[in-house]
Amino acid sequence: MTTTARIVLVSFLTLLAAVATVLAASPAAELVTEGRRALDADRVDDAIAIFERAVAADAKEPSALAWLGSAQVRKATKIQGMDAAGWVKRGFNTLDEAVELFPNAFVVYLVRGLTARNVPDMFNKTPVAVSDLKTVVTMREKNAQAVPDSVMPVVFLNLGLAYKKAGKTADARAAWEQARKAYPAAPETRAIENELRRL
Repeated sequence: MTTTARIVLVSFLTLLAAVATVLAASPAAELVTEGRRALDADRVDDAIAIFERAVAADAKEPSALAWLGSAQVRKATKIQGMDAAGWVKRGFNTLDEAVELFPNAFVVYLVRGLTARNVPDMFNKTPVAVSDLKTVVTMREKNAQAVPDSVMPVVFLNLGLAYKKAGKTADARAAWEQARKAYPAAPETRAIENELRRL
């Protein structure tokens, strides 16, 4: 595992903790936390079942639906052939539904954006990753209370990686420079500096 990949993983775990704070008042909170633990342990089928229970427990909880979609996309890594593509499609349909139902919840853009950045190029989801992660940045700029500060280094790191994947190195550099100045002590800054050196 590369240094950047390790830092992205640590960043993702930090992100999960931040999202847990947002969930604190939801009846589905415990189930979403349990589902995320299952995903972290690569127990994708368990995670899907748990997130489905979370959605059933609270249909108004954006995190439950968003994480369900992400877990469905992850299911594709566990199977072969056209069935895998079907799971990616199903997962993004769920993620799209989460964004449609909860357009003011940063977490739906964040989860869809991170999921989109991580799927293979053949699915052509890089534009979704860029758009969603930019949306989180915009939400934060408009209202600092709308997005936890602890989420932003993860957002900028992945936004830069999405731009880089799209061949937009100037935009990647701008996102990473912004993050480096705003969050110099964040663990993600080390990965950002490594990426900047490689541009």
